[in-house]
Amino acid sequence: MDVSTKRTGLPWVATRVVRAAGFVMASFLLSLPAPAADFVLTPEETARMNRGETVIRASLDASQRRGTVRAAMLINAPPDVVFQAMTNCDDAMKYVPHLRACRELPQSAGVDSRLVEHEIDFGWYAPRLSYVFRADFVPDRSIAFRQVRGDFKANQGIWEFEPAGLRTVLRYRVEIDPPGYVPNWLARSSFKRELPRMLAQLRQHCESEQRDRTHANIFPY
Repeated sequence: MDVSTKRTGLPWVATRVVRAAGFVMASFLLSLPAPAADFVLTPEETARMNRGETVIRASLDASQRRGTVRAAMLINAPPDVVFQAMTNCDDAMKYVPHLRACRELPQSAGVDSRLVEHEIDFGWYAPRLSYVFRADFVPDRSIAFRQVRGDFKANQGIWEFEPAGLRTVLRYRVEIDPPGYVPNWLARSSFKRELPRMLAQLRQHCESEQRDRTHANIFPY
């Protein structure tokens, strides 16, 4: 299967170390300003996140196939490492489930905006999905995305990166309405299984990149 990638792109994800000493305490995280992703963690959620869990809240319709999903997790890597991983098609191919192609289109929207095409293949479960989204970003701070054309009825949201010592609090919100031909069970699986899987793989990838960076700094030759 032909997989098309470029070194610049976003995870390009709309719809994929040396541990820092315990800099991030619950009180510190709760003191952070409310993010644009409008996901302020409760004390219990903050404690879970500090234990390494991914916190996910979903507000879905009765069929559980469309709605708004929010997520937050702590990554043992600084925001610039996480941002780089999420603005690079080659990296996205490593952690986004079922992503078969990621291309940055030549008609990019500007210095702080890009147009990116994704192709998602679920195999025999459903036809391949294709969509183009615009990503507007503030380096190392946020990536806002929205579909400009493609198969989804709605697909828009934001990623936010908050520094926490040598780590990053990553917050995510997506409003999504999949194509009508996607079965309900597959849409539900995307929220319940694929999103947690993607976030876990993203964290692993970023932490691996940070370990490589640290090792290179310690042993430059």
